[in-house]
Amino acid sequence: MTIMTAVGLTAAAGLAFANGANDISKSIATLVGSGESDYKKAVIVTSLAVAAGAVLASAWAVKMTLLFTKGMLSPQVQLNWAFALAILAGAVGWVLLAARIGMPVSTTHAIVGATLLTGVYAFGFDQVLWGSVWKKVALPLLLSPLAAFGASWLAFRFLNWLCREKYCLNCHWAHWASAVSSAFARGLNDTPKIAGLGFFFYALTDPSATVAPRWFFLVLGAANALGGIVMGLRVTETLAHKVAKMDHLEGFAANLATSAMVVATALHGFPVSTTHVSSSAILGMGLRKGAGGVNVRVAAEIALAWLVTLPVAGVIGVAAYWSLVRVL
Repeated sequence: MTIMTAVGLTAAAGLAFANGANDISKSIATLVGSGESDYKKAVIVTSLAVAAGAVLASAWAVKMTLLFTKGMLSPQVQLNWAFALAILAGAVGWVLLAARIGMPVSTTHAIVGATLLTGVYAFGFDQVLWGSVWKKVALPLLLSPLAAFGASWLAFRFLNWLCREKYCLNCHWAHWASAVSSAFARGLNDTPKIAGLGFFFYALTDPSATVAPRWFFLVLGAANALGGIVMGLRVTETLAHKVAKMDHLEGFAANLATSAMVVATALHGFPVSTTHVSSSAILGMGLRKGAGGVNVRVAAEIALAWLVTLPVAGVIGVAAYWSLVRVL
């Protein structure tokens, strides 16, 4: 293994760590917010589920790996190590910063922003496959929050009916199951995107490879879980306590909607944001009680973080590319 390959794969693992630090909250916020579990217990259990989803992603979510490997730039573009490292720098820089200040942001958006803006700077505007980006990336990312909002409402109405009819006397175990399934879905959905970035460096060692090896998915899963355990508390506090108050049934409904949407889209190769899906599902449960059920100020801060993710990650990526080309 060359030094550059080792650097690139380590950077990809760093992005998986950042992803875990910011995204573990999407699986456990309803458990912590509803009082079902404390943070430590919830994060350990769901981190194991994330790792399992990451490993299985090597077989189940190949379409998404290919999209993030070569689906956004023209086939004529000759990718180089500086470009690949710059994308990783843009995504890692913004996602870690957001986790540090407690804001839930999209790793998918960060990767896309870094790829597009750095791609335009490095190769030119016409070398980006804008049609593919709009159809396979932008539309799923734009529509998924609305779909999650509606899905959480439908899930709650269905679960409420079950409990009213006494088919579900105790939903505590089901809430845990939905949190674990949500975490599994996150590993299945997010790992292929990061593996697609790391694949470039792996191909430096094995040019005949077409996708990242399965052992790399295992490494990414472990890094993701570690990020959640070490740095996931602040974002969890935001989603669990500052956005909307939830009971067990509402938390169950939000997690159920999240896991169903994320698994379905991952298997079909559509890179939705688990952040957008989960946060929108939680907002849906808050708004079910009326406008007073949501902390408008915190919701606005989250929306602003979503809006700036793409350009900020892109600017960091461009700055990293400029520096790498001139320094190294």
